[in-house]
Amino acid sequence: MNIRPHIQFYKSIFPFIAAFALIGVMVFGILYGFIFFLTIGLGFGFFAFNTFYKEQWFAYKNLGITKWQLFKSSFLINLALGLPVFIILFILISVIIGDFSLT
Repeated sequence: MNIRPHIQFYKSIFPFIAAFALIGVMVFGILYGFIFFLTIGLGFGFFAFNTFYKEQWFAYKNLGITKWQLFKSSFLINLALGLPVFIILFILISVIIGDFSLT
Protein backbone atom coordinates (compact mmCIF):
# COMPACT_ATOMS: atom_id res chain seq x y z
CA MET A 1 0.00 0.00 0.00
CA ASN A 2 1.34 3.38 -0.99
CA ILE A 3 1.12 5.80 1.94
CA ARG A 4 2.23 8.94 0.06
CA PRO A 5 -1.22 9.90 -1.30
CA HIS A 6 -2.68 9.63 2.21
CA ILE A 7 0.03 11.88 3.65
CA GLN A 8 -0.41 14.37 0.80
CA PHE A 9 -4.15 14.45 1.42
CA TYR A 10 -3.57 15.04 5.13
CA LYS A 11 -1.18 17.89 4.33
CA SER A 12 -3.95 19.44 2.24
CA ILE A 13 -6.57 19.32 4.98
CA PHE A 14 -4.32 19.99 7.99
CA PRO A 15 -4.50 23.83 7.86
CA PHE A 16 -8.29 23.64 8.06
CA ILE A 17 -8.16 21.13 10.93
CA ALA A 18 -5.59 23.17 12.84
CA ALA A 19 -7.53 26.42 12.42
CA PHE A 20 -10.74 24.82 13.62
CA ALA A 21 -8.96 23.23 16.60
CA LEU A 22 -7.27 26.52 17.52
CA ILE A 23 -10.62 28.26 17.58
CA GLY A 24 -11.96 25.42 19.73
CA VAL A 25 -9.07 25.79 22.19
CA MET A 26 -9.56 29.54 22.47
CA VAL A 27 -13.31 29.29 22.95
CA PHE A 28 -13.83 26.05 24.89
CA GLY A 29 -10.46 25.12 26.42
CA ILE A 30 -7.78 22.51 25.84
CA LEU A 31 -9.82 19.34 26.25
CA TYR A 32 -12.61 20.41 23.93
CA GLY A 33 -10.08 21.85 21.49
CA PHE A 34 -8.44 18.44 21.35
CA ILE A 35 -11.79 16.76 20.79
CA PHE A 36 -12.54 19.27 18.03
CA PHE A 37 -9.12 18.52 16.51
CA LEU A 38 -9.88 14.81 16.36
CA THR A 39 -13.51 14.80 15.33
CA ILE A 40 -15.24 17.94 14.11
CA GLY A 41 -12.04 19.48 12.75
CA LEU A 42 -11.47 16.44 10.57
CA GLY A 43 -14.99 16.74 9.19
CA PHE A 44 -14.42 20.44 8.59
CA GLY A 45 -11.17 19.61 6.78
CA PHE A 46 -13.02 17.21 4.50
CA PHE A 47 -15.69 19.81 3.83
CA ALA A 48 -13.06 22.46 3.04
CA PHE A 49 -11.16 20.06 0.77
CA ASN A 50 -14.39 19.28 -1.06
CA THR A 51 -15.06 23.00 -1.42
CA PHE A 52 -11.63 24.27 -2.46
CA TYR A 53 -9.94 21.25 -4.06
CA LYS A 54 -12.90 19.37 -5.47
CA GLU A 55 -11.17 18.40 -8.70
CA GLN A 56 -8.39 16.61 -6.78
CA TRP A 57 -10.81 13.85 -5.72
CA PHE A 58 -10.37 12.39 -9.20
CA ALA A 59 -6.62 11.96 -8.65
CA TYR A 60 -7.24 9.90 -5.52
CA LYS A 61 -10.00 7.96 -7.23
CA ASN A 62 -7.65 7.14 -10.11
CA LEU A 63 -5.15 5.79 -7.59
CA GLY A 64 -7.88 3.48 -6.27
CA ILE A 65 -8.32 5.32 -2.98
CA THR A 66 -11.84 5.97 -1.74
CA LYS A 67 -12.99 8.87 0.39
CA TRP A 68 -13.60 6.47 3.26
CA GLN A 69 -10.00 5.22 3.10
CA LEU A 70 -8.76 8.81 3.09
CA PHE A 71 -10.97 9.59 6.08
CA LYS A 72 -9.68 6.59 8.05
CA SER A 73 -6.03 7.30 7.30
CA SER A 74 -6.49 11.01 8.09
CA PHE A 75 -8.09 10.13 11.41
CA LEU A 76 -5.18 7.86 12.33
CA ILE A 77 -2.59 10.44 11.31
CA ASN A 78 -4.54 13.09 13.21
CA LEU A 79 -4.62 10.90 16.31
CA ALA A 80 -0.91 10.07 16.04
CA LEU A 81 -0.01 13.75 15.77
CA GLY A 82 -2.57 15.17 18.16
CA LEU A 83 -2.21 12.87 21.15
CA PRO A 84 1.46 13.62 21.93
CA VAL A 85 0.89 17.36 21.45
CA PHE A 86 -2.12 17.27 23.78
CA ILE A 87 -0.21 15.33 26.46
CA ILE A 88 2.79 17.69 26.30
CA LEU A 89 0.52 20.73 26.39
CA PHE A 90 -1.41 19.32 29.33
CA ILE A 91 1.79 18.56 31.29
CA LEU A 92 3.23 21.99 30.49
CA ILE A 93 0.12 23.80 31.67
CA SER A 94 -0.06 21.60 34.78
CA VAL A 95 3.51 22.52 35.68
CA ILE A 96 3.02 26.23 35.04
CA ILE A 97 -0.40 26.68 36.64
CA GLY A 98 -0.27 23.91 39.22
CA ASP A 99 -3.57 22.22 39.98
CA PHE A 100 -5.18 21.99 36.58
CA SER A 101 -8.41 20.26 35.76
CA LEU A 102 -9.51 19.35 32.26
CA THR A 103 -12.98 20.78 32.59
